[in-house]
Amino acid sequence: MDLRSLVLQHLATPGTDSRFNDAYMVTPLVQQTGCAAHEVWEVLWGLAAEGLVYLYPNRQPSPDNWEWRLSKIGISAATGGSWDPHDAENYLGRLRKHTPPLDAAALDYVEEALRAFNARCYLAASVMLGVASERVFEGVAWSVIKALGPSATKLRQAMENPRTSQAARFTALRAALEPHRGGLPQGLADSLTMDAVAELLRITRNDAGHPTGAVVDEDTAYTHLQMGARYLQKMTSLQAHFDRSVQDDVLADA
Repeated sequence: MDLRSLVLQHLATPGTDSRFNDAYMVTPLVQQTGCAAHEVWEVLWGLAAEGLVYLYPNRQPSPDNWEWRLSKIGISAATGGSWDPHDAENYLGRLRKHTPPLDAAALDYVEEALRAFNARCYLAASVMLGVASERVFEGVAWSVIKALGPSATKLRQAMENPRTSQAARFTALRAALEPHRGGLPQGLADSLTMDAVAELLRITRNDAGHPTGAVVDEDTAYTHLQMGARYLQKMTSLQAHFDRSVQDDVLADA
């Protein structure tokens, strides 16, 4: 476990002494991990900058007895149970651990989206998430084209025509998938998933990505990022399914 996660876990453990003075929290962590004291302090202040921890005076006049405490989003980060964009490191870590792996460029765009979100640039965050979504969508589309061949001709035409809108390309993908829906892994191409992906692409790229004057507030950007992580994973898994089918066909013909 990395030091950052260890500090979060330490603070989330009931009864843990988290007072500010070195002797109460920093020194025990140094002894436990073998790291330097300044590394623990760097993590603590980094978490404070992210809004995950704060110093609570607890009616103590001496700062030595003030306590490090987890904020509401810090508690969420410590449990690791949600896609909270306030905790960018955990969010990205979960995406990077996904099997099959997400497209590297898409991950870069997601990282930019998270940086923008935490800098309160919510419009920029939504645009960057939209770019990541498009990147993953295009990967799925081309994998479907390779796997289905002539039955995906309309999708190929839509992808090859630079004037075709993203909405039209998405409609062509859904049409190509429809006859094969029964053989797809559960939950990867159901109507609810596909509708959510389409909506994510529409809002983040068509509405936010063009100079329409559209405003994206914090709650909207937060929802986009929470929703986006799940669907980036699902679409990546869908692409892997079709990539495997192509490989199986090659092996069968060999």
